[in-house]
Amino acid sequence: MFKTAEFSYEILAAILLIGFLILLCAEYIWLYILSKKNEETILQKREINAHIHYAMEAFMYSPTQSSRETELESLLQYIGDDPEKKDEAAVQFVQLMQRSEDIPPEKLEALDRLYEQLDPIAFYAERLEKGNRYEKSYAARKLADFMATDQIENIRSLLDDKNADLVYNAAMALSELADADSVVTFAKKCEKNRNYSHRVLLELFQAYSGDRAELVRRLYENCNDYIKATAVKAYTPDCLEELAPLYIEGLSSKDTNLKIACVKALAQFGKPEYEQKMAIALNDKNWIIRLAAVSGLEKIGTETALESLVSATQDEEWWVRNAAAKAIVNIDFNLVYVEKVLSGYDKYAADAVKNALYKQIKMNGGALR
Repeated sequence: MFKTAEFSYEILAAILLIGFLILLCAEYIWLYILSKKNEETILQKREINAHIHYAMEAFMYSPTQSSRETELESLLQYIGDDPEKKDEAAVQFVQLMQRSEDIPPEKLEALDRLYEQLDPIAFYAERLEKGNRYEKSYAARKLADFMATDQIENIRSLLDDKNADLVYNAAMALSELADADSVVTFAKKCEKNRNYSHRVLLELFQAYSGDRAELVRRLYENCNDYIKATAVKAYTPDCLEELAPLYIEGLSSKDTNLKIACVKALAQFGKPEYEQKMAIALNDKNWIIRLAAVSGLEKIGTETALESLVSATQDEEWWVRNAAAKAIVNIDFNLVYVEKVLSGYDKYAADAVKNALYKQIKMNGGALR
């Protein structure tokens, strides 16, 4: 009886092992098939890309009108009704237009003819209406590439979708199309929706192709401090001086993030009329704000700005002291203020300036300037 039971367990173990091996082999075969299909798809895409590229080049650089028509007809026959080929042709068309400044007028006329025949807006508009979520996301971005402002309403409808990726792509497309209303609407969604990160908002604002100063004003009217601060950060490199009053107002904000953003934005201007604001910010309890003020004072570079920077070399925070020392070394060409710090009683301030001097001398191959 015991032998029979033992024999049964051995058979069961063997069956399970064989079943496991069969499943393992099946999974391996399936992965191999998927890999081959993926490889075939990549090769097919490369072939389509190359064919359309050469056909477009032949069309663009045909010497006569009749030869251009022949090449265009050949290209359109190759594309046919294949959506993948149409998409690739549209992508390459955008790439051609991006270097339109280098294309002679007669070749631009050829591009107009190609655009009429491809009709990419109608193609992507159809995919926007009938495609799945991925296709709709892609179509929205491509319509923005072609500045299809007549499709704004259709893209706007996607902002109410439950799929976060689709909503994000629709919002990005609308930002590229300078639809301020939709950008503000999406920004409002982001106030409490953690599906969209700070980076997403920065991308959204930086993609905006309209009047950025006016957009910031709209955001200030409708959104919370988090959105305001993100908008200020996004456009700080643009130096939008018409927003200076908003930045100055932000210096007294109770929201630390917004205050930091406004100090950095105002510092970016580097103008003497904002020196007093930078000097006040230099005494803020938040060291990041003091650090931003140092940057602004360095850009301003006046005698009084240098005096303030000398005081900043005595800051309790190392990063502020170090930045102030570097700023003094960078703008004090006569070394008057450098000497003032070195001959002072504050050892930490002197060390910071010495370190900044050594670094600059090393960077300049043994010379100070």
